[in-house]
Amino acid sequence: MPWKRPDNVPYPNVWWTFDAPDPDREDGTLVTYRVEDLTEDRFEDAIKLYTENFLDDEPLCSYGRVRHNELSYEEIVKFWVYVFNERMTVACYKEGSKELVGANLLSVKSASDKVDLADLITSESMQKLVAVNEYMTDTVNLFEKFGVDKYLAAYGLSVNSRYRGRGIATEILKARRPICRAFGLRLTSTNFTAIGSQIPAAKIGFITDLEMPYNEFVKVDPTYTFEGIKSKSIKLMSLVIE
Repeated sequence: MPWKRPDNVPYPNVWWTFDAPDPDREDGTLVTYRVEDLTEDRFEDAIKLYTENFLDDEPLCSYGRVRHNELSYEEIVKFWVYVFNERMTVACYKEGSKELVGANLLSVKSASDKVDLADLITSESMQKLVAVNEYMTDTVNLFEKFGVDKYLAAYGLSVNSRYRGRGIATEILKARRPICRAFGLRLTSTNFTAIGSQIPAAKIGFITDLEMPYNEFVKVDPTYTFEGIKSKSIKLMSLVIE
């Protein structure tokens, strides 16, 4: 049976707050930001954030031109909404503003889950993206390696381009610890596809379980070619929650 968010954990909830420079101030003044549950009234804003600040930057989505292929884009938006509805995705806001600063698509993955994306994903570029990510997690088998029956997974970290260069991605990742503790999860793991997310993950304690250069995926499947992709490798990285 798929994991469902328990009712005893408040929703929506603020998981993390931090201070960082305000892009609307030239003097470098710090302002408080908060990382909290994404609510349904902001789903459309989150879709806009990911469309404009993720699809053309994230290596696999950019390489597959997901934003520019009608079917692929339709499929990824459906997937985002599917994940949003699990009520685990977090959004980042600047105090005093409703602008979406960033977001992280989160989902609890259980060993007993048998989710079949075949009906949801049919376009070639999206099938390739899913296959690469599944190869990483299947190869490592996180459930066995860490002795858990569920963990907090993620499917995309996005920061509004206007707010980049302020350590926002690192702070959003820091929210994983309190989130996991609240839900009794001892592990969070993610396929980080670009150096821009791999570095922040390492900063807060994520360790690399498996690194795969993109140019070596042809050894897994001859159709998995990524010539000219905007990244060197993909890393499956995990953080054990003490």
